[in-house]
Amino acid sequence: MPTSPPVRSPLRNTEDTAGTLGSRVVRFVRLQYARGVRRPARRLHDSDAIALSERKTDEAASRAFRIFLKSAGLSSYRLPTRFGLMHCYDSAPDSNERPLVMLHGIGSSGQCFAWLALMLKDKRRVVCPDLFHFCGFSEANNPVMTHTEHTESVREFIEALGCGPVDFCGLSLGGWIGLRLAADHPHVVSSLTLLNPAGLRLRPYALRDTLVHLTWKKFEVLYPGLMRAFPYTGAPLLSAVLRRSVFRLLKDDAVRDFIKTIHSDDFVDEKLTRVQVPVLLLWGHEDRLLSDEAPRELASRLPNVEAWFIERCAHILCLEAPLNVYDSMTKFLRLDARPENLFTATLRRTSVRFPQHLIPKDFAP
Repeated sequence: MPTSPPVRSPLRNTEDTAGTLGSRVVRFVRLQYARGVRRPARRLHDSDAIALSERKTDEAASRAFRIFLKSAGLSSYRLPTRFGLMHCYDSAPDSNERPLVMLHGIGSSGQCFAWLALMLKDKRRVVCPDLFHFCGFSEANNPVMTHTEHTESVREFIEALGCGPVDFCGLSLGGWIGLRLAADHPHVVSSLTLLNPAGLRLRPYALRDTLVHLTWKKFEVLYPGLMRAFPYTGAPLLSAVLRRSVFRLLKDDAVRDFIKTIHSDDFVDEKLTRVQVPVLLLWGHEDRLLSDEAPRELASRLPNVEAWFIERCAHILCLEAPLNVYDSMTKFLRLDARPENLFTATLRRTSVRFPQHLIPKDFAP
C-alpha cells in the first residue's frame, strides 16, 4: 500500500533555519575576529614597529628603578668621553678605592647588575655604566658606534674615574669589551670576571643573522636559552612580561645597527694569550645564544683563568644566578672576609644557589 511522504512540521523548519543562520553568524564572527584581531596581533610580534606604549612603559619603569637604586645607595651621574656623556651607578662616588666596574650586554643597561651591585656595595666600590645607544641613560653625540668605539668609550670612562686600574666584570658584550681592554689596554684592568662573554669567532654569522632578523617566533624558541632559571622561565605572568621586554630590547634599531658594524677584526680569538690578568669565567650551561664551544676555548687559551659551569642557567647569569656569581666573585676578589649586608642575607633566604663545577682545560661540549 503506497505511503504518503512525511509532513515536515512548520516549527521544525523554523528551528532548522534558525540553527543554520546561527551557525553562519558564529562562523562570520570568528572569521572577522581572525582577520581583524588575531592575525594582526601575530603580525605585530614580527613587526619592526614595536608599540609606542610598550616603549613608554619600559622608559617609565627604568626611570622609576633608577630612583629606587638611588634610595638604596647607588648614586647616578654622567662622565664625559669623546663619544658623549656616559651614565653610571656608583656605590661610593667620593671614594678613591679601586672600583669594581660591571658592564652589561647588548641592548641592556647597568640596571641588569642591580642585584649584584646591591649585594657587593658594602664590600667594594661598585660602578655600573650604561653603554651608549642602548636602553640606559648615557647621551651619545653620534648616531652609531662600532665595537672599537664602544671599547674606547669604556676605556675613557675608566680613566675618568681617576682610580687607576679596575676590577672588571662583563656580561656577554660587556665581557667581550673587557677582554679587548685587558689585551689592548692592560693598564686599565687589574682582573676580569666574565659572565658568558661574547667575542669569539664561533658561528658569528649565525648569531648576527639571529639578532638582525629576529622575529617573535624565533625569539620564543631562543628565550629559554637566554634566561632559563625560575622565575624568568616558569612563573606564568612574570615570564610572559619578561619575555616581551627582552624581545623589545633585542629588537631595537640600536642593536641591529650595532650588529651590522661588527668586523672580523673585532673578535678576540688571537688576543686571548695577551690577557695576563687573573680571570674568573662563569658560564651558564644552558646558554643557546653563544656557541657551546666558547667555554672550552676560553678555558683552554686564557693563561690565568678559573672557569666554572653554572647548571640550570642560561645566558644572563647576573639575574639568573646572583648568589653563584656573588659567592664566586667575593672569593676571586678576596672579599669573603668582609661582612654581608642585609640585602645579601635576604637574597640568600629567597633565592636558589645552583650547582656549579669546573670547566676542565680539555673540556669537550
